[in-house]
Amino acid sequence: VYTHCEAIDCWCLAPLQDSPAVKSTYSATIKTPKDLKVQMSGNKTSDKVVGNDRITEFECTLPIPSYLLALVAGNIELWSLGKRTGVFAEPEQLDLAASDLEDLETMLEKAEEYYYEYEWGNYYIVILPPSFPFGGMENPLLTFASPSIIVGDKSEISVA
Repeated sequence: VYTHCEAIDCWCLAPLQDSPAVKSTYSATIKTPKDLKVQMSGNKTSDKVVGNDRITEFECTLPIPSYLLALVAGNIELWSLGKRTGVFAEPEQLDLAASDLEDLETMLEKAEEYYYEYEWGNYYIVILPPSFPFGGMENPLLTFASPSIIVGDKSEISVA
């Protein structure tokens, strides 16, 4: 499962104004079956299994427009690529995705040299299933990316 709140579809998830000028912070508690993992465009503050359920909590402390509220849940794993970067993907895609994106931490550091310190803390990319109908969506902390950027030779990762 993945959300798509762009352009004005966040109102399907939460009673938020659909205007880039209106920004808000959020916290969320997501309950899933224990085998499913969840990630959001906020920092994970808690993740615990209780019986047959997984309860995961998130907090986004920087104000964002509603179209940047994002959630992905499913059979996904995280491969850490650095002290604050990583890639989420289904286990069958994870090795290749991690190989293509292995320079993500270096890319973030180089961007900081030119601009300023990355204010969100962590930066993750989630490689979505082929049914994801867009090239990508740059949500805070969690860029949604088409599996078409993972081709095995790093030629398509400039989207990051």
